[in-house]
Amino acid sequence: MKSFKYSILTMLVLFSASSCKKYIDVNTNPNAPVTADASALLPPIQAGMARGVWYDSRYIGQYAQVWGSATANNVWDEEGYLPASDSNGEMWRTVYFSLGQNITLLWQDAIPKKKWDYVAVGYALRAWGFQTGGDLYDHMIVKEAFDPTRLTFDYDDGSVVYAEVVKDCQLALNYMNLAIKTDNQTISPTLAKGDYMYYGDRSKWIKFIYAILAQNALHLSNKASFNADNVKKYADSSFVSNADNASVECKGSQSGDSNFWGPSRGNIGPYKQSDFIVRLLDGRIFTGSTTQDTTLDPRIKQLISQSKDKVYRGVIGTNGDPNASDATTLIPYLFGNGVTSYPTTAPYAQRYIYNDNSRGVLMTYGEVQFFKAEALYKKGDLAGAYAAYINGVNASLDFVSNPPQAASLTGNQKFISSAAIAAYMSGPCVKQSASTLTLADIMQQKFISLFVWGSLEAWADERRYNYDTNIFQGFSKPGTLYPDNGGKQVYVVRPRYNSEYIWNVPALKSFGALDPDYHTKKPWFILP
Repeated sequence: MKSFKYSILTMLVLFSASSCKKYIDVNTNPNAPVTADASALLPPIQAGMARGVWYDSRYIGQYAQVWGSATANNVWDEEGYLPASDSNGEMWRTVYFSLGQNITLLWQDAIPKKKWDYVAVGYALRAWGFQTGGDLYDHMIVKEAFDPTRLTFDYDDGSVVYAEVVKDCQLALNYMNLAIKTDNQTISPTLAKGDYMYYGDRSKWIKFIYAILAQNALHLSNKASFNADNVKKYADSSFVSNADNASVECKGSQSGDSNFWGPSRGNIGPYKQSDFIVRLLDGRIFTGSTTQDTTLDPRIKQLISQSKDKVYRGVIGTNGDPNASDATTLIPYLFGNGVTSYPTTAPYAQRYIYNDNSRGVLMTYGEVQFFKAEALYKKGDLAGAYAAYINGVNASLDFVSNPPQAASLTGNQKFISSAAIAAYMSGPCVKQSASTLTLADIMQQKFISLFVWGSLEAWADERRYNYDTNIFQGFSKPGTLYPDNGGKQVYVVRPRYNSEYIWNVPALKSFGALDPDYHTKKPWFILP
């Protein structure tokens, strides 16, 4: 009996050991990994970036008067907001959810495996998120962000957000240079596996990081510490052509992987071109003419649409479309047949970035050249400013002529002929000498270059200059402002309602975000 008891005990020990080993195997099962591969995490992170810009551009585009609602007195055209709603809160979700812990998980795989380029990309995208989010929200959660032990978080002001951008960019550069030093590769097959922005091209990632630094430095233009030379330095290390533009691939195979502005998604219908963009493209603002000239700017037929009577019209302020019931003169869709129907049967045959497989654009070479032009103009280097201004206009024309699609960072469509580009560059809408260049020329050509995809940057520019109509000559202050504004214009976006106004109210109260007119408070980055 004693021998039998020992036999049973031995079997139990062996069984326990075997069970323990099986338990451990479950937790290291390659089919259900505890950590995900960085290449699997990066694509949805990048998709989230495009989504954040797309979603909030709808409302920010109305603030900036890129477009407006066909219906009069729309709340966003009034520079207001929707209480108890997540509308205009998508970039908040992008920073803290789409990027957020997903970047932390990416690092958990990349760092132990010495995938230094993935580590670098994580820091670059986090920098982009804080730069883009900081310009919208001003106060953000930085020091306590991504701490899984917390349920509520304290906010940091814009100075902390801006400093974090610079820090993350420097870390991104350090790790990308380490990656190149480690294997002497410019294009990494490992990074390419998960990269739908630059397909593993480390040199383009470095240029993107410098573009973020240039934007960060430029946006402090109202401060005594503003350094135009830093903007130039970063811009010169950044994009050198539209082949370097930062954008995210859209396959366009079905609605879920299509461009937000493409026919299949059907999102662009409610947004009508503004009078501001119309008068820039038809030459009235640049030439001072009172007569529309549709032959001056070859971009006009690519970016916006004519009414049936062949006249270009746009929304003015909060007026909506006064001709909305007249099929001949109503403001049409931005693409399609130019009036009322979506070209859903031709999802890849549209102009500009209105196709299902048009890439989600984040930053461009032309935009960076306008960063440089503005900075040098403010410094007093008119020759340098003029050269960058000309580069910016040329880049915009090229971008509109050859918009990016699918896996191509630039297209080859040539919607605009070389002759038409040359005629525009030598025409009355483009200054022909440094001595005649004005800040309004730079900022309004930049406004055109940002059309549709760059509404967030366009609004940042307008706020930096306090909506000055001497600079933004087509901007029309709304005749009716949202009641809570108290007669003031909008300057900041409220944090996302369903995370912050539900769970983090005491922190919001600490900097006045519960005030009815909070959205009219000027953000740190535009203050002297």
